[in-house]
Amino acid sequence: MNASRVQDQVIVVTGASKGIGLATARALAARGARVALLARGAAALQEALAGFDPDRALALAVDVSDRAALALAFDAVVARWGRLDGLVNNVGFQFARRIEQMPEDEVRKLVDLNFLCAVFACQLAIAPLRAAGGGRIVNLSSASVRHDNEFAHMALYSAAKAALDQFTNELRGEVKRDGIMVTLFSPGAVATGSVANFDPAALPEAMAAWLEKGPQFDGAVQPDVVGEAIANCFELPPGVAIEFIELRPNVPTPKLLESDWKQEQVAG
Repeated sequence: MNASRVQDQVIVVTGASKGIGLATARALAARGARVALLARGAAALQEALAGFDPDRALALAVDVSDRAALALAFDAVVARWGRLDGLVNNVGFQFARRIEQMPEDEVRKLVDLNFLCAVFACQLAIAPLRAAGGGRIVNLSSASVRHDNEFAHMALYSAAKAALDQFTNELRGEVKRDGIMVTLFSPGAVATGSVANFDPAALPEAMAAWLEKGPQFDGAVQPDVVGEAIANCFELPPGVAIEFIELRPNVPTPKLLESDWKQEQVAG
């Protein structure tokens, strides 16, 4: 069996304390990468770090929407391992609320976490990737940009991810001459527990609007499935990229909130 191309690569994963980010970090580490896990919560990061080789994993608590703080994190990664070979921009945050009723702080948070933090991370990654002779950037979008049956009342989230789509396309054109390959990765519904972020007062209206589109959706996948698919993007030879990939479940499923179908699984 051939050795993984990921072996000894230095890869930053944002939003890495849980869900898709943690699953991606684990998949990359299993292939021999040295992984920097970035997330806001120090306690959650330290818990996530369990199971990683301490010599090949670095946990950095940072607000990724703060460009100056993020720059210090990238400096720490390069100081630790002397290079950077890849970046996975996984940070994302969802609220379900009608546009008319969304307060300004929610609008700004959705734009910051679903678009601007990825912009900042890409800006900061370009120079060390170029210095290493090239590398890869994977930006996580959302299938909600292209499919209107993912949920309802997600306008600002989907719009911010659509902005990331266009940004990623422009970025690819700018950096491929430096040997930096760029992938736009669009996951469908993933069982990450994000419904816990939603305002319980707004959920019934959003759920009703979703059901108006029909009684079924295409289901949800587990984070480890997505993490493995993201890690696969780093297995390609230099100069070759998966420019766009959309990974979605394809199992017609009755529409329930994640918290509800998990309860059904336990009851069953």
